[in-house]
Amino acid sequence: MLLAQQQHLVKSGIISQEQIDDALQMQKTEKKGLLFSLLAVEGVDAEAVLQRLARIYKVPYLNISDFKPSEEILKKCPEKLCTDFGFMPVDEQHGELVIAMGNPMDFSALDALQFKLGRRVKAIFSRPDIIQKKIRELYQGDAAFEDAMSSLEDDSSFSTESDEDTNDTDIAALKKGAGDSPIIKLVNGIMVQAMKMGSSDIHIEAGERVSVVRMRVDGRLRAALKFPVKAHVLVLSRIKIISNLDISNTRTPQDGRTRVKLWGKSFDMRVSTLPSMHGEKAVLRILDKSGLSLDLDILGFEKLADQRVRECITKSTGAVLVTGPTGSGKTTTLYSFLHHINDAESNLITVEDPVEFQLKGINQVQVNPKSGMTFSAALRSILRQDPDVVMVGEIRDEETAEIALHAAQTGHLVLSTLHTNDAPSTITRLIEMGIELNMLASSLNLIVAQRLARRLCPKCKKKALPDKGFCERFGLPDGVEFYEPVGCKACMNIGYKGRLGVHEVLYVNERMKELISRGAPDGELMQAAREDGMFCLFEDGLNKALAGITSIAEVMRNSSAPEDFKFEGRLDEGGALMSLGESMKLRDAARITASVGLDRQTVLIVDDSKSIRNLVKFVLQSDGFEVLEADDGQHGWDVLQRLSASIDLVVTDYEMPNMSGLEFVKKVRDNQRFDGIPLVLLTSRKDEDDEVFGLDSGADDYIGKPVEPMKLQARVRKVLAMYARISAAAQGGNHAGN
Repeated sequence: MLLAQQQHLVKSGIISQEQIDDALQMQKTEKKGLLFSLLAVEGVDAEAVLQRLARIYKVPYLNISDFKPSEEILKKCPEKLCTDFGFMPVDEQHGELVIAMGNPMDFSALDALQFKLGRRVKAIFSRPDIIQKKIRELYQGDAAFEDAMSSLEDDSSFSTESDEDTNDTDIAALKKGAGDSPIIKLVNGIMVQAMKMGSSDIHIEAGERVSVVRMRVDGRLRAALKFPVKAHVLVLSRIKIISNLDISNTRTPQDGRTRVKLWGKSFDMRVSTLPSMHGEKAVLRILDKSGLSLDLDILGFEKLADQRVRECITKSTGAVLVTGPTGSGKTTTLYSFLHHINDAESNLITVEDPVEFQLKGINQVQVNPKSGMTFSAALRSILRQDPDVVMVGEIRDEETAEIALHAAQTGHLVLSTLHTNDAPSTITRLIEMGIELNMLASSLNLIVAQRLARRLCPKCKKKALPDKGFCERFGLPDGVEFYEPVGCKACMNIGYKGRLGVHEVLYVNERMKELISRGAPDGELMQAAREDGMFCLFEDGLNKALAGITSIAEVMRNSSAPEDFKFEGRLDEGGALMSLGESMKLRDAARITASVGLDRQTVLIVDDSKSIRNLVKFVLQSDGFEVLEADDGQHGWDVLQRLSASIDLVVTDYEMPNMSGLEFVKKVRDNQRFDGIPLVLLTSRKDEDDEVFGLDSGADDYIGKPVEPMKLQARVRKVLAMYARISAAAQGGNHAGN
């Protein structure tokens, strides 16, 4: 920048003479151009300076921050030439190469550049510091490598703990390159940065021109670094050396482990390499033992689920399964279960692939298929080791499933994982593997399905209403508030910091055992579990969103809403979500209370046809009865058990799925608790034998379809009156005896 141009800027008031002096001093120490230094001086309005200089130079000004020239233009201008002359190619117009320069008035440089390129050049004006940055970004050469290195923080406390094999002279050159100080610094710097960010995985991927490092933070990948692709093979070789992998093998996948020390702590790393089109991809899974908390309270189960988990993992027999996709925290959950029940009086053995963390007081076995140590083979041997608790890392086939569930029936507590979408589909998956229904029903104690949702940053989250579609779909009441992410320095401007578990805990009670024994479909298992108090994944996530711990977006990303879900009648006084079973109990109790207040008798209608239920309900309500409904025999049995003290009569269909009317009648009559409840069979069967069979089974009346309203009302009143007389006579007899 010439003296006349400096004076022009000062006279125009855009900069001061003091700022010019500071820039001149900075230019001497940093050995950069005056304009470059001036733009770095505090208080200088860079945009105003650049626009004024463009008018002085009488050339266009171009902000190239987001500009990317074509590959053809880049090929015509070597990286070294761009770096030496401080320009970036922009376009080609009428045979002229248009370039962006920090000093378009440097005619001697332009003449030399035209000579080297062998063509005419037209210069436009742009920021010199941005030009340098764009050259590094576009060419990814030595300058880019140095830039990548400078962006990494080395840590003197960082060290690797693996042994390096240096005997193979055939690959000495590759090892020498991987052992050079810049490559070691790059690999170490990547690991240090990942640990500072709290990353769980490091992905190093080769591209056509540049290699990219991405890091998984709170379950989501984030681009962290780029370096020249020519250094990729050396970076991969360095990773292989510290992981005891074969650096000469680049054609097949490899798996290894290494251990590094940082800040006085040891970090285990699981390393996997995979050949890809532009070079090998490496993924490093960081296993931080110090950050592993095995306290059950940390897992975040809701109250009833927590009680059931603690009950089932302390039983001496049965199977507890944890299900979910890869990376959903299944192993950590199982380790927490083991930690909770581990004591000096128990023999706990695990078989894993791989052993992720070593747990004190627990015998851990590593699967090795090459030597024949598969899950099933290891499990057979473990059962001869007098175990109390067996953890199987994953049930992958029928043989392993059969051995594990057989062990659960014969005096062992078995913990394991599967890959399924939810808890009920775990049962279906095991059936598809070939497990017998009765074995499955008798061996299962509990199934936990889980996901990991990102936790909102407590420092920057803000209150927000869900979108209109969500509110309309689920009937969200007014005044219910949720939170959404914002982003701040504490959470690296993501809006989330850390993760929490979202769970679905299916408890195998007697009803569930019956459903499993007859091969009930997933939907029926899910409905039964929810009626028994289970929160499905969506509902548990929603409860955590209502508490302000996570966002609606995270809940929707990790789960699917049940088709029938509505907020109506599901929120308690504190604004928390109640389970479906709890809300049903409250609704039924409210109905009963209302009927008692109005001196009404209550009738339970059990029929799989909604139209029949609606018709019978209308007929009986018009005659002054309060009506409850159940859509099959099993559902009717559950309602009767729950509300038997308030039900005066049951009308049940003859033919229904899950449990027929005849089976329902027999089950009720076999239980003395329900002796005082009359039963009426409602059916389209007209055969005399069917009627006799129904009455012999314990029904008090038999009414044919189609429903005749007045006849139905009269028959119901007659049966109730008969039971009232019997009850009165029994009470009179008791008084006379006294």
